[in-house]
Amino acid sequence: MVNFDYLYNPDFAKEAVDKNYFVDKKLGFRIIDNGTILPTRGSEAGKPVVIGGIGGIVDSKGEFIKESHIHLGTGGAYTPTPESIQHRSETIIYLGTFFDIWGHAITDNIRRLWFLKSEFMNQFKNCPLIYLPAGRYTPEKCKDFKRLLEILEFDIEKFQPITQPTRFDRIILPDESFYGEKLGATIFRRFTNEYREMMERVRHFALKNRTPTSRKKLYFFYGQRGQVGEERLAEYFKSKGYEIIPHEQRADFDDEINLLINAESFAAPLGSCSHNSVFLRDGTEAIFIPRIGIDAINSYQLALNQVNSINATYVDSTFSLFLRTPCFIVSEQLKRLFNDKFCGYEDGDFKSFLTQTKNSLNEGRTFLPGQIKTYGIFFSNFMAQLKQRKDLIDAFNMPLGWETFQASLSYQTHVHRNGWSDGWKMENKPSNPLDQKLEVLAIKVNYPGHKIYYQVYFNDEEGWSPEILSPEMAGTVGIRKPIYGMRVRFDEAGAKEFNILYRMHKFDGTWTPWAKNGEAIYSHKQRLNAIQIKLEPIKSVEANSKQIDNPQALLLKDDAIYLQGQRQNLMQLKCKLT
Repeated sequence: MVNFDYLYNPDFAKEAVDKNYFVDKKLGFRIIDNGTILPTRGSEAGKPVVIGGIGGIVDSKGEFIKESHIHLGTGGAYTPTPESIQHRSETIIYLGTFFDIWGHAITDNIRRLWFLKSEFMNQFKNCPLIYLPAGRYTPEKCKDFKRLLEILEFDIEKFQPITQPTRFDRIILPDESFYGEKLGATIFRRFTNEYREMMERVRHFALKNRTPTSRKKLYFFYGQRGQVGEERLAEYFKSKGYEIIPHEQRADFDDEINLLINAESFAAPLGSCSHNSVFLRDGTEAIFIPRIGIDAINSYQLALNQVNSINATYVDSTFSLFLRTPCFIVSEQLKRLFNDKFCGYEDGDFKSFLTQTKNSLNEGRTFLPGQIKTYGIFFSNFMAQLKQRKDLIDAFNMPLGWETFQASLSYQTHVHRNGWSDGWKMENKPSNPLDQKLEVLAIKVNYPGHKIYYQVYFNDEEGWSPEILSPEMAGTVGIRKPIYGMRVRFDEAGAKEFNILYRMHKFDGTWTPWAKNGEAIYSHKQRLNAIQIKLEPIKSVEANSKQIDNPQALLLKDDAIYLQGQRQNLMQLKCKLT
């Protein structure tokens, strides 16, 4: 049973509730002759990523085998250099990609392992077992996953990682027992009997080795960097008798599944924490808190809810307006679930929201307008109450116009030896320390409001790089090719609203003059160690030369004059107070 009544907008999830994620079909395999296995990697060579990377299998004609994808909706082939390809005259079994994220470990990592217990192994029992490590995955580092495989009676010592492009005489590619299926614009997860049988084996092991525990109500605590306010959420569950289980400081896997198999109530934010519900006994109560509103129908969790028969309730207790920046509060919905009286949002809720919003705007993160629709009237009520707390807003020193959630201009430079600057720098800040003499090799610029185009100048022989669209990279990494000039401009819409100004800091300790709106600027063969960019609102420039007709529209702040009601980057008037 799944209950969505405690979401801000239950209609948002209605379609997903009625779907059947179980697929009753017979799994098999295919054979790829003279196929090449490509190790996982990210958009930059040598930097494997967890989910969004590329890699898999290409056939003898160089065509990518889509069933070997790292992850549905991502992945694909890349072209290795001929000298980097090894050749092994063997028939091997391809087990797919192994991730170091726990939620993907118990779904994606094991999706092909059913094959090793099938009748098909009679003809392939002596074949090497091959997998692709992704992210930080190693058997030694991912001990819980290693123990899961032992419980499932798979010998992980026989699994061989592939970290170099390798061609094999024959590749056996088993079907997936847990996989993605695209329906319209949404990817849903499906599972088969083979996947359910593996999870049943783990639960049977836990029941067989079960030891009594008094910890009957569990809250699995993410505690992840970048999430705001979850401590407050955990404290609320603690007040309701829940034991707080930190996800990053988990006990060994045997102790954890013993807790889960004994649990009477289990709560967690959606994601790796909540996916542990697959080890609960049938009939156990499970409470899931979406980390961001549009994630209310986390497709992995919807499928896992049907692997066993838990009683799942989804409860909105966030106001997260920015992608991948969860912000937890103690919501009206959560209090209603526990029959607590709701008397309005509290300081802790507002502080969490202001922290998340300010951090996101300062780091140039993109606001997701669809979130407000997801939260519905509850967002309007929250903001109405927050705006009455001017003391809190002032204490947080929120940027002018923050209520529009418009992120500022940000940029990042790549310098020799040190690589990319530590985080995105905000408008008008030097991209790197001015006392470090490390050449600038590349730059990225980002502004969510409009498109920005830019290019860099290498030298008299090579001239200018191609013009790049934000937030992609202009310049080079991996080779030492300093830049000595740049141009930056807005698209047509942005150019009507802003002038964009930029300058470069040289090794001799001086800045170049400011340039603007696509003008070329050069350091005249002086090496650069930092770049600075800022915006100048067109309207504020015009206001300098016009008489101000409406004094009531002005706001005095920090020895400058601003027009009220305008967004963050607009309308600072360059008028000195007298």
